[in-house]
Amino acid sequence: MRIVIIGGGTGLSVLLRGLKKITTDLSAVVNMVDDGGSSGILRSDLGMLPPGDLRSCILSMSNTTELLEEVLNYRFDKGSLSGQSLGNLIMAALSDVTGGIDNALGACADIFNITGKVYAVTLENIDLVAELKDGTKVLGESKIPLAVIETGSPIHRVNLYPERPRAYRKVIEVIERADLILVGPGSLYTSILPALLVSGVKEAILRCSGKCVYIANVMTQPGETDDLSVAGHVEAIYDHTEDAFFDGILVSSTPLSDEDKKAYDNQGASPLFCRESDREYFQKMGMVLIEDKFTEIVQGYIRHDYDKVSRALVDYIKEVNQ
Repeated sequence: MRIVIIGGGTGLSVLLRGLKKITTDLSAVVNMVDDGGSSGILRSDLGMLPPGDLRSCILSMSNTTELLEEVLNYRFDKGSLSGQSLGNLIMAALSDVTGGIDNALGACADIFNITGKVYAVTLENIDLVAELKDGTKVLGESKIPLAVIETGSPIHRVNLYPERPRAYRKVIEVIERADLILVGPGSLYTSILPALLVSGVKEAILRCSGKCVYIANVMTQPGETDDLSVAGHVEAIYDHTEDAFFDGILVSSTPLSDEDKKAYDNQGASPLFCRESDREYFQKMGMVLIEDKFTEIVQGYIRHDYDKVSRALVDYIKEVNQ
């Protein structure tokens, strides 16, 4: 089965750990607007595309030792390298040696023995800009949630700057031939939409004869999706892309204890469950709802159970192809 997953951030890299067990034809398409932390510093200092989410995907898809993974995730905490990830520095070096991030990703695939391929959604240098409901405009992916919290005004729209950058040609190729396209999980406005707004991505999804499934987050995100319903996430995507292309949606129904939610309550995040109004919306839009207890607690964090999600997706594809 040919699977493509689109987005960025922790949710994407978590799910890849399960997907690589069910197919070897796996492609991760990663957004390129990250401007914070280690990636932001390397963007500013070296003029390269942000490597952080690419690195996380490579490690999730790799078949290396735990020690090597730990080393590549290592962050320096002293001196001029303080805050830098060793894996990001290696990506920067490979990008320079091989002549670009696309070549560097190919080299990483060989070096770290990954199952599948990792692609930057575009090779152009782009940023994310948001317009809040009060009219405030914010440039920079890392600044947007902070501005929402500071102003108390939610996000109205996001766009890329410059607008409509061209998708990397190989991204279009893998999307068009996919049996299953997954969008998410990940931050709605700062991970998912920045990938879907790249010129050619949505169009390739519409041309694909395979199925497209949205993987809903397990929690809302403060400063980004406060109080937004599951259906509201889909509506925001359709409003920005001006097309409906999801065949299904996967939502977790795992009950969470007060203890599980404690850390998230302090941050202002809440669980994302399906309500009756969500179910009615999905039925109206012709979307298959894949719902089960898809989450687990890992070191105090609420995460998708990537093995269970992967099995459910296989079952979904088998059922729709009968």
